[in-house]
Amino acid sequence: MAFKLVTFDVYMALIDIQGTMTPVVSELLDLSLEDASPTVRLWRAKQMERAAASNSLGKERTSFRECTRQALDYVLRLKGRKISDDVREQLVFAWDSIRPWPEACAVVAEVKQRGYRTAILSNGDQDMLDTLARAFGDDIEIVLSSETAGAYKPHPSVYELPIRMLNVNAEEVLHVAGSGNDVLGARSYGIACYWSNRSSDSMLDTRYAPNHQGNNLRGVLDFLPAL
Repeated sequence: MAFKLVTFDVYMALIDIQGTMTPVVSELLDLSLEDASPTVRLWRAKQMERAAASNSLGKERTSFRECTRQALDYVLRLKGRKISDDVREQLVFAWDSIRPWPEACAVVAEVKQRGYRTAILSNGDQDMLDTLARAFGDDIEIVLSSETAGAYKPHPSVYELPIRMLNVNAEEVLHVAGSGNDVLGARSYGIACYWSNRSSDSMLDTRYAPNHQGNNLRGVLDFLPAL
């Protein structure tokens, strides 16, 4: 069955967290770029760790904004840093302004031009994703947030969203992932997946390998003919 819908992850596939947030953290925490870079990596790791805990606790989903805030507080405690509430919120809301990867807007536009429906399917609260989606203009048809599913990737309820809300079959969806964890979730659910694997990572569970992968987003265009 031919693909009809292409969904894109945001935080790993479409936008450059490290490249955008490192200078922000450097400026607001008065760190060198060399010190800010691992700080951002730790913040991101703890953000995702908190989101994973939200999936496992059997309680209401913790908002991604709050996961981001708690992860920042962890990093600050670990480093013995105290900052004002204003600076803290500037750092948390800087996640709404992360820049796309250099090729991202052009690739999404080309997918749309070839006749495919396009959607964001990502972790993140609806308001955060709506803000980030503005960089892609009308080339993104709809933004599907894990907030609607009440869980985070790789929970199957997230990957069910396009099936449930956009009237497509799983076989008609291609998901563009930016992490192995996202690949695992999509493939486990039964959705085909392209992995934009910029770090040359490997799958933890090779039973759920991606259908295609490349070192950036451009590779997805190699097997999507015009409709």
